[in-house]
Amino acid sequence: MQKAITILLMSFIGGFWFQATQAQCVIDSTQTTAGIYPDTLPVATAGQPYAVDVTFVMLTDTLGLTIYNYQIASVVGLPVGLNWQCNNFGNGCNYDPSVSIFGCVNITGTPVLPGNYTMTITVIADVQLVGQQNISFDQPFEVLPGTVNNPGFSMQNSLGCTPLTVDFVNNNPGQLAYLWDFGNGLQSTQENPPSQTYTTPGTYVVTQTVTPNTSPAWYLTGITVTSIPNNYGGFIDDPDMYFLLFDPQGNQVYDSHPAIDNTFPPVTWSTPNIPLLNGNYTIHVWDEDGGLFGADDDLGEITFAGNGVSGTASGSVGGATGLLIIDYTIFETPVVPLVATDTIYVYESPATPIIISSGSLVICEGDSLSLSTNDTINQIQWYESGIILAGDTAMVFNPIVSGSYNAVVSSVNGCTATSLPTIVVINPLPIKPTFFVNGNIFTTGVTGLNLQWYFNNIAITGATGSSITAAANGTYQLCATDVNGCENCSDTLAFVGVGLNTIASNGFQIFPNPSDGRFTVLFENTGNEIGKLELFNALGTLVDEVDITGKRNYVRTSKLESGVYFVVIERMGKRYFEKLIIR
Repeated sequence: MQKAITILLMSFIGGFWFQATQAQCVIDSTQTTAGIYPDTLPVATAGQPYAVDVTFVMLTDTLGLTIYNYQIASVVGLPVGLNWQCNNFGNGCNYDPSVSIFGCVNITGTPVLPGNYTMTITVIADVQLVGQQNISFDQPFEVLPGTVNNPGFSMQNSLGCTPLTVDFVNNNPGQLAYLWDFGNGLQSTQENPPSQTYTTPGTYVVTQTVTPNTSPAWYLTGITVTSIPNNYGGFIDDPDMYFLLFDPQGNQVYDSHPAIDNTFPPVTWSTPNIPLLNGNYTIHVWDEDGGLFGADDDLGEITFAGNGVSGTASGSVGGATGLLIIDYTIFETPVVPLVATDTIYVYESPATPIIISSGSLVICEGDSLSLSTNDTINQIQWYESGIILAGDTAMVFNPIVSGSYNAVVSSVNGCTATSLPTIVVINPLPIKPTFFVNGNIFTTGVTGLNLQWYFNNIAITGATGSSITAAANGTYQLCATDVNGCENCSDTLAFVGVGLNTIASNGFQIFPNPSDGRFTVLFENTGNEIGKLELFNALGTLVDEVDITGKRNYVRTSKLESGVYFVVIERMGKRYFEKLIIR
């Protein structure tokens, strides 16, 4: 029945994996079937906030037995950064299904490190007739690596423990050139750079410099005529200059009108940032006349490269002396690199812990063995054969079953390290030996084991066979040892044989004898020495014991059946024997 109860309870509690915080949760009261809703927690992502409410609907009975109470007793193995809170935390997360079948747990926080975690949850259920049922089980929970984004690039797994491998994704593909600086002394000019592994804890700033796949732009921003030919009308007419700008295909793209009247060079025009193409442009300068002076006078033209640099050019006009000299100003807009930065955080992983044993790793059942680690700083969790041992987080661990044991140490940042396995072998004790008494001869039926007989807790020399003959009154015992060196011993027999001597003269009286279980022990010569009285039945089994002191002691034993008993008194380093009959 207990197995069936365990299975049903585990089907109910199969979704608890939490640790206390201060948040509250909202119950999904639309659920009426016993279970967990949702039955599987959503996957979390490192570095991103996480929150979910979990509703549980409780069983009120199982196999016809009433369930009085549920308690979420303990949770271990939760990812660092996540916390939990039940909606009945004020009552120790205890739930009475007869009051309400609903409960709720809120899980919140920001998981720090990615990984596949195993959490162990212990729930206690109070079941009618059966009593408290402690059920522990493991529940996997996945935390995905977090992704950091900026306009230039993305990083996956940018926060973690050494050695930390970070992947990069370029968010500006197809550009002219790239330069990556990973902050660890390494660089790359690849569009999609290789992953980087950081083996030293610290903070690393990653910088991406991108040269866009564009060309500079050129603009004509100024024209200055510094010299003109002498065909503008002489001393009668001062020049009235203007110019026309033609593109490489000969199309007019700019006219500087109105003319600047009656002004000799230098004459300067500020142009409205005229865009220039890759080709030769022409500037044609004129002296505006008209009326009395006739048509405009041609003062010449010059050419310049549209996507070149500022400069000076000259030209001449037939039939005139002097040169047309023009200073032209070109502004080139540079290609501005795109720069993006982000940060990688690398935490130090603990050193691999070393398990230290207090003695041999091969012991016998009941022997003492402790395991510890050389790590005295970080939190410790013990595992057996890969299974977390809930609650075993102390520095010293005492194994009680054979197995392969590991210690996992965790830093405050959630970084872990696992020891090598330590194999512990705990051999069972051999069968507890028994022996039969026939007069003064003790015989055992135990075979296949090494035997040793004892008298008054001292090994009898040479008494290693299946039988011995008692040579004196006293306590006898048989111990058996197996091939693993494990020893088990029989009960002690207090033997008083016919014609055998006790260890010491009695020096005391018991009366009344026979007795109903109440009797007086009177010593002949004694002070206030403290001693112990033990009462054995005819099979040598201890049935009662009391402390004694002084000369006279009144003893009242526990209720005993009628029969022959043996009184054994230890006092001042000696043991005394006397037969006692209980009516």
